[in-house]
Amino acid sequence: MSGKMIGKYLPVDYQDTFCVEAEGNQLSPKEIISKIFGHNPAWLQALYKVRTCLVKPFGIETKPLDTENLIIEDTEQEAIMQKDDKHLLFYVDVFIEPISDDRQRIEITTLVKYHNWIGKAYFFCIKPFHRIIVPVVLKKVLKANK
Repeated sequence: MSGKMIGKYLPVDYQDTFCVEAEGNQLSPKEIISKIFGHNPAWLQALYKVRTCLVKPFGIETKPLDTENLIIEDTEQEAIMQKDDKHLLFYVDVFIEPISDDRQRIEITTLVKYHNWIGKAYFFCIKPFHRIIVPVVLKKVLKANK
């Protein structure tokens, strides 16, 4: 985890980091967060609909995230989004590191703290999807902005 700011939100119950290399300096970290949560291809919309039906009885929030109001830290190289509800707290960190004049490394780190057993059970169920969706969506967002 190379992000400089995200470390202060540790310890957590779960963390992962996905990295990709990209050409140029296309988007800011804040823009990447916004586009990731705004990128909803048909297959992802279908997954969200199933998720909504399954989690609504447990009081888990299902409305789309307004990432603009959830960004808690933002610099030229890094942005952190925080979402806290009654079941869990999660952070999404985007850190951009220049590799050369025309290449950069983009890291997305997710941190999750469980507030109760519902949050733990919920994240246990979505974790396999999270591990697939995050890198796929990041690559599609970057490809769309070439």
